Amino acid sequence: HRKAYKEGNLREELDLDINRLWERNLGRDDRMLSDHGKEARFPFLDTNVMNFLAVTPLDDICDFSLGPGEGDKRILRLIAKRMKLTTASQLVKRAIQFGSKVAHLCDKQRFGSRRQAKGVSNYNDG
Repeated sequence: HRKAYKEGNLREELDLDINRLWERNLGRDDRMLSDHGKEARFPFLDTNVMNFLAVTPLDDICDFSLGPGEGDKRILRLIAKRMKLTTASQLVKRAIQFGSKVAHLCDKQRFGSRRQAKGVSNYNDG
């Protein structure tokens, strides 16, 4: 989203993400959790929360002129600080599949290594 912010089309990019969230992210997350007998909860996707965010100026939600761990998810960071969750309010955002290292493990299992999964391994006629 930082790139969209710099290009001046952040609202459009966020709308696109929200519109495809159900099939792209939540579908994957639901399949992964269901496979482990768990059910996901997404309190930030509550209708009241989404309606509030839809009418809240973007400058109150995020500020990409600040660095990672500060300006991204700004509104959540401010709430966390008010709740005395200082350390959590400063953590750099990572997608669950990357932050948990599950993507790395899946690549290693499927391809033998992260390098081979990315397609940067050297070809060897052998």
